[in-house]
Amino acid sequence: MNVGIVQVDGKYPNLALMKSATWYELQGHKVKIFDPLFDKPDLILASKIFDFTPDYQYFPEGVPVIKGGIAYDIKSELPPEIENCCPHYELFGCDHAMGFTTRGCIRKCKFCKVPEKEGHIREVGDIYDFWRGQKQLMLLDNNLTALPEQLERTCKQLTKEKIVTDFSQGLDIRLINADMTKLLSKVRLWKQTHFAFDNVRLESAVRRGIEILTTNGVAHHKLMFYVLIGFDSTPEEDLYRVELLRSLKVDPFVMKFNKDNKYQRNFARWVNHKAVFKTVKWEDYKSAV
Repeated sequence: MNVGIVQVDGKYPNLALMKSATWYELQGHKVKIFDPLFDKPDLILASKIFDFTPDYQYFPEGVPVIKGGIAYDIKSELPPEIENCCPHYELFGCDHAMGFTTRGCIRKCKFCKVPEKEGHIREVGDIYDFWRGQKQLMLLDNNLTALPEQLERTCKQLTKEKIVTDFSQGLDIRLINADMTKLLSKVRLWKQTHFAFDNVRLESAVRRGIEILTTNGVAHHKLMFYVLIGFDSTPEEDLYRVELLRSLKVDPFVMKFNKDNKYQRNFARWVNHKAVFKTVKWEDYKSAV
């Protein structure tokens, strides 16, 4: 059987599709990225993760399509036999490892779909389930800091193997302590270590966390905070948060809740362009756009 793979959206290789590709190949099927001009597959596997992106327009008539991903069905899950497969990195041209050591989260943020999809946090494995010797690894755990023993285990594995790591979904600044920081400081960073400052009410936790991190071996320039705007904050609170992070010598990165909102687009563009953020005040920038 010929199996076509369709990644509808997302800038990173789709983990579920990579695992599915591995499983179908192990069953003896031919798997490739679907090309609507030249391919005639017997089955298509498609994944879509964002509600705001349009659906794929070129599914061939008469070919069964298995659709998965949070945008198609928030409750969709891979069968255990596929979930436990190592991703097919080669098919997607992916030169780094990707995967989870935990699923779920202890938080119930109203803007986040993780609690509904994955439930409470739990351990699901370790890096050796999906790492195959790559120099870089993207860890997709949603709140690894909520399981301190798993965080310690993971950091020690990453340090032992000297893997350059991206904690891509961020760590929880409210849970950071000195022991965690010492473990994190030994991990080779692919990018900055990410945290979140989603609401101004987290200010004391952010201040405390940055102090713990920087006094225990993590440099200021290695810290970055996602700043959610447009959900339950005012423009004044948005500006306060990014300026506070600036004063604490760490980088903000604005996440827009409504990508169609002009203010949110402009504010994010101002903050996320580091050269502009460092040289132009918001009042001057917004009056020019």
